[in-house]
Amino acid sequence: MGWKIYQKLLALLVVFFVVVVTVVHGNDRKSKVVIFPLKNNQDLNCLIQGIEEVIRSELIRSGYFAVTEQERTYEFVKEAVLYNFIKIEDVNVEAALPRANIVDLFAKVDSKVIIRVAERLKADFVVKGSLNQFGEKFRADIEVIDVKAKETSSALVGECESKEKIPEMMEYLSQQIVNVCKGANVQKEIDYIRSSYQQGNLTYEETSDRLKNLSSLMPESFLIHCALFLHYLGHQEMQDSLIEEGEEVINLFNPDSEADIRYLSFLGIDPFYELANVYSAAGKIDNAIEVYNRAIRGYRMNHIKYYKQLGVLYKREGKTELAINVFKQVLGMNPADYETRLTLAAAYETKGDVSNAMEQYRHCLKYTKNTKESSHVKDMIARLQSKKDVENK
Repeated sequence: MGWKIYQKLLALLVVFFVVVVTVVHGNDRKSKVVIFPLKNNQDLNCLIQGIEEVIRSELIRSGYFAVTEQERTYEFVKEAVLYNFIKIEDVNVEAALPRANIVDLFAKVDSKVIIRVAERLKADFVVKGSLNQFGEKFRADIEVIDVKAKETSSALVGECESKEKIPEMMEYLSQQIVNVCKGANVQKEIDYIRSSYQQGNLTYEETSDRLKNLSSLMPESFLIHCALFLHYLGHQEMQDSLIEEGEEVINLFNPDSEADIRYLSFLGIDPFYELANVYSAAGKIDNAIEVYNRAIRGYRMNHIKYYKQLGVLYKREGKTELAINVFKQVLGMNPADYETRLTLAAAYETKGDVSNAMEQYRHCLKYTKNTKESSHVKDMIARLQSKKDVENK
């Protein structure tokens, strides 16, 4: 049975190598990955070696990574175990513990030791984990560690109902490992491209092509689409591309992801606001309104700004009742917002609701910041009062 599964894993390697995509970083250096031997709680060593090869092959096939040879990795693993557990520095490792025991002991070493071994192997990422059997079921726990950051990039879990399903499970996990490592490298590549552009080593068009090429390789990357959106922003001739990338950004944005929120903060841009402005400037008001509504539903930052802009657009489109409702929500969050209250009063006036307009103008007097603003509001009140007096005659 185990041999058949091993053959399936080998067949999977053949599939992985049918197409070889050559993609290197702008600095021509591939990131290096070390795959530490996977621990198992059963006699699954044959499967484990096949699994490690599948992971290794998928990483290499991506074109982004170089992977340390497993035998070289194992030599460093043995050395770490012998030094940290047996406390001897010079032994004949061939006469020491069996491989399974070495792997079991290495799984217990401190994370600092893991990082140290990875650094000695000049690795950028570590892949480590275990394959365990529980009855008829199997579970793989994989950890991907960013060596430079000295932290776990991702913890991946795969489960299957039988030994026959292990190749399928590992194919999925291998692709996830590649995506995690790629994702961790994306920012470095983006920074390299943008830095080359800023230093004059790349033209605007070349930078666009580099970023688009990166996006074609990782079409679901939030970071790359953000970079393209930022690159197109402010270039009127790229309006169509800007809109396309803006839609990609807000579609890929995960409001529950602290990483996504931090990244937008780091960039100093608000893609919802900027995209809505582009739509508005192009006369596509309905699209702008939809963007703001999506922002309010899915992005917990800047709600007051979104509501205010939404109210302005509704008012501009003659949707006065909707504008009034939105401005009231703004004032519910910030009653002292003088400008919004003034705009709300004007909306009531447009609607012909003089009483509510007067009420809002009077409230405005509490929040004016200077004599000029106070005089303006008093003039509005006097004008409406005069109008009301005429109507009552």
